Amino acid sequence: MAIKVCLDAGHYGKYNRSPAVSSYYESDMTWKLHNYLKKELEAFGIGVVTTRTNQNTDRALYERGAASKGCNLFISVHSNAVGNGVNENVDYPVAYVLLNGSSTDIGLKLAKVVEAVMGTAQSGRTATRQGTNGEYYGVLRGANAVGTPGIILEHSFHTNTRATKWLSSDSNLQKLAKAEAECIASYYGVTKKEETALTKIMGNAVATVEQMTAYIKEKNPDVAQSVVDMIPLYLLEGKAEGVRGDIAFAQSCLETGNFGFSGSAVTLDQNNFCGMGVTSNGMKGNPFDTPQLGIRAQVQHLKAYASTVDLKSECVDPRFKYVTRGCAEYVEWLGQKENPDGKGWAAGAGYGAKIITILNTMIGIKSETTEPEEVWYRVRKTWTDAATQKGAFHSLENAKRCADENEGYSVFDESGKVIYSNDTFTPYLVRVSIEDLNIRKGPGTDYDKTGKYTGKGAFTIVEEAEGKGASLWGLLKSYQKNRDGWISLDYTERV
Repeated sequence: MAIKVCLDAGHYGKYNRSPAVSSYYESDMTWKLHNYLKKELEAFGIGVVTTRTNQNTDRALYERGAASKGCNLFISVHSNAVGNGVNENVDYPVAYVLLNGSSTDIGLKLAKVVEAVMGTAQSGRTATRQGTNGEYYGVLRGANAVGTPGIILEHSFHTNTRATKWLSSDSNLQKLAKAEAECIASYYGVTKKEETALTKIMGNAVATVEQMTAYIKEKNPDVAQSVVDMIPLYLLEGKAEGVRGDIAFAQSCLETGNFGFSGSAVTLDQNNFCGMGVTSNGMKGNPFDTPQLGIRAQVQHLKAYASTVDLKSECVDPRFKYVTRGCAEYVEWLGQKENPDGKGWAAGAGYGAKIITILNTMIGIKSETTEPEEVWYRVRKTWTDAATQKGAFHSLENAKRCADENEGYSVFDESGKVIYSNDTFTPYLVRVSIEDLNIRKGPGTDYDKTGKYTGKGAFTIVEEAEGKGASLWGLLKSYQKNRDGWISLDYTERV
């Protein structure tokens, strides 16, 4: 039997501000948590309906409960309050259940899950409340009227400082959602459906510039040289936002007919290589001043679909604001017909699958610059820490995949140089503590000097590397283009 759950975010708009943490609103927390829970339940194959599609929409209490008709369970997500001020002595999770007892068992299990995940001092419990006409709470009255076991699940108290701070973290809410979904699935005897191999949009590119170039020249021998010249920009802009640039390029090949623009709504001179802004037949789409800005906008738009993380650079995507963030984590979900929520980049069937076909063809092209078989690539945390080595590979692509599967690991060549890392480096400022610090062409005293720093000030470090003569070397931002300006970080301090 298919299981179906109705989820209700307890309040709309900006409601129930915490006296303990002024930035916390119960309505914000419940909206996020019920969306996370929806996603986790759907991963089990459990059907989910929600009582609202917009946080700012108000709906009558009884009506929200009655929206669960035909469901196996109704859950209204809340955090509790005691009095009007801060109270650090009360933090128990509680599930308000139906008077008829139909939701008591699952209610207690969920309250205990909240207790365990949040680490509350007081134990999770259930409670009922009698009204003049049966159930006191309107949402439970509505659920009961349509025969659905109903629960109001209070996730501790937002009048308790510790609990409120805990609930203010998105990662904590995701942990809660995962645990609650597992509890519900277990209660109804549902096992997680087997996951199919899907392709994440976020991550490091697999295809190389050479493979991407070979692909487009094979598919379109007359491709403009300006297109070939801009291929590296896909990887550059993708890396800047944590998006796979090879996926963006594959999408552009699909949208532009391999940059032939035959039947395409956009033209080469628009610097729009993904059909952005073409929302109906006859529209030309958005123009961009340069190819790089057009590619950047495309990458940012992909990130809008694939992630809820903020952009690293200024938004140049004019349609970024229209995307439901994180609604298409995988390439296969970019098509609205294949997307679990019916959202996505394009309405056409199989849109994501077409991109994957192009991507896989590119990755399968043997690069002319492939290293000879006798070269070994080692996957370690650092070159000097040989004990952390995960493997040694003749194939660079296999080494990259190994690094991607192990957080904090990089691929090193035989000289110990990092040639690939799955870490996204965050630049930072340092202040130099001496007045005659050498700037060298590489990370180590065995590299020639390219200058000497005299004076004091703050500088941006854009890369770190191990090397001779210092515990760690940093690449200066002003030398980033040619990577030939390194300083010893032993004589600096972070600003």
